[in-house]
Amino acid sequence: MKDIFITRNHKECIVINVLNYLNRLHKDINLIIIIMLDTWLLTTHSFALFPMGVFIWSWKRRKDASSIFMLIKFIYAVTFSLLYHSHHSLPEDEVFTSDYDYDNWALLDGYACSSLIFTTVLYGSRVREPQFYITSFAVENIVLIVYLWENLNRDLIITWYLSICSFFILIIKWRTIWRYLLRFKCVSFLFCSCGITAIIMYSIASKEFYNERYVKYHSLWHCFVFSTAGWASLLRYKLDEQLYPIINRREQLDSI
Repeated sequence: MKDIFITRNHKECIVINVLNYLNRLHKDINLIIIIMLDTWLLTTHSFALFPMGVFIWSWKRRKDASSIFMLIKFIYAVTFSLLYHSHHSLPEDEVFTSDYDYDNWALLDGYACSSLIFTTVLYGSRVREPQFYITSFAVENIVLIVYLWENLNRDLIITWYLSICSFFILIIKWRTIWRYLLRFKCVSFLFCSCGITAIIMYSIASKEFYNERYVKYHSLWHCFVFSTAGWASLLRYKLDEQLYPIINRREQLDSI
């Protein structure tokens, strides 16, 4: 009888040890996943190299000032976003920001990214200069005012504001959009697919805040929104090359 009791206690100890081991293993796996997701959140900013590369190539080939303007805006937006997200993603001893200036980086990130979306719509729709710069400046200042105004549902207001402004631009430039669809079907399909997916990813991530679900879908939003900008920029470049080809490109480059 005593042996049976000892054997039973021994089995219970084994079960408890196994459960404790599995619990520690589960926590370690979750920690690894969180670290990987945080790293992935920062790494997905590299997708911005796609549109930035198109801007550089467009400037090199066509010397259009709007491409350099977009390149500069992308550099600032990606920098602000990296500083904002690194506050949560990096270890405390490696982070570049502090709790004191965190709100400033959050403001700059939201403002730069929101305004950049609309400016990309202008660029992809081939809005002419100087209307391109005037419209971008006018709309961006409204975005900044909303971000600085407290006690407002900023995300909802800015989403609807930019959506209406973008829709208005697309209606005005419908001929350009139609040319894209007719002449570059494959690139147009990739643009639409990435754009729709980016909207879905953003809708899911905006309902969370810095948990595992937020990091996952916000990272995917980075991938698809930068890819959308890249395809839009490529569409503009390809159409400009067809409509306004530069015959003596070497002479144009030497004249700058």
